[in-house]
Amino acid sequence: MKVTKTLFLLSFLLLMSHIGIAQTPIANRVKAVIDHLPSDIGVVAKYTDNSRHSLFYTYNHRLYIYDVWNNNKHEVTFNAKGYEKILNTYLSPDGDFVFIVIDNGDLASFYLEDGQELWCIDSRTRRPSFVGKGYRIYKRKSHFIIKKAFKCLNPSAPQSHQKWMGQDHYYDFTGKVLWTKDEYIIKE
Repeated sequence: MKVTKTLFLLSFLLLMSHIGIAQTPIANRVKAVIDHLPSDIGVVAKYTDNSRHSLFYTYNHRLYIYDVWNNNKHEVTFNAKGYEKILNTYLSPDGDFVFIVIDNGDLASFYLEDGQELWCIDSRTRRPSFVGKGYRIYKRKSHFIIKKAFKCLNPSAPQSHQKWMGQDHYYDFTGKVLWTKDEYIIKE
């Protein structure tokens, strides 16, 4: 009899895990929101705890936050001038911060200086904060690198023939500066 009850319980738990029933009402709401959004969204982060109760997702190169408790969504705005698209999204290892790399494209004043921007969103306050800008931003295992131009070597030359000096700036997973590397001539 005990073996039969154990097998029944294991079968039931296995069935429930395949059905995908969430374990909390907030998790159920998050799952329902995901099921009703367009299929080409990109889920960035799901928070099913009582303090955050939200879904961060991208759609059409824009970032949205859906508050499942209040049943509303809003687009996150990063800067006053706007941007062309989102290049990448990352979560900090502890999940508390969402990092967004945006491409300013033609809206950049000079792509080597401000073509891409790194923004950090605290998952609890949902407020974006500017981290840095440059011409290339990417993540390594324990930090972000922002490649940035800072000095033109031949300013009188036409812009397409100018040579620029660059520097790599390193940031941690809270958006704080770690260090800056030596200068180099940009060859991209």
